[in-house]
Amino acid sequence: MTTDREGKEAPELPVFTGFGCLMGFFMTVLALIGPALLWISTHFAPGDDDGLVVLAMGIVFTIGGLATVGSQLWQNAKAREAHRALDRTGVRATAEVVSSKRIWVGEVSTPADDVDLVVTGPGVTPFSARVLTEEVGRYETGTVVPVDVDPRTLLFRLAD
Repeated sequence: MTTDREGKEAPELPVFTGFGCLMGFFMTVLALIGPALLWISTHFAPGDDDGLVVLAMGIVFTIGGLATVGSQLWQNAKAREAHRALDRTGVRATAEVVSSKRIWVGEVSTPADDVDLVVTGPGVTPFSARVLTEEVGRYETGTVVPVDVDPRTLLFRLAD
């Protein structure tokens, strides 16, 4: 079955993991380096070229750190809102796997499956969707899996 409509998978929710904590630590360090450099720049004699370099670095690191942390917080908030919207307006539907292809992603060539789905259900006009999953071999052709879908926006998430 081919459909003209294409669904979009909901963004992943942030997870409290060791890697996430490590990334949070480094983002915090990045955000604090700039203000620390700005404070250090006040201890140089006026007109000292080294003081200007430290001041410039402090400004760059402060702006970069705030932008990085702000961007991450905004993406997390956006992902949480997408999942809350699915909780409010989503309906349970089914997705049939029409094809599954093994691919290699990332710099260390992590195996993943590129899965094509056709989503159908009560109140949902059938549409196609694509999922990239690291659960290799779980979604074989012909498998039917539950999904939550917003029939209006075609935003969906795997429900299993």
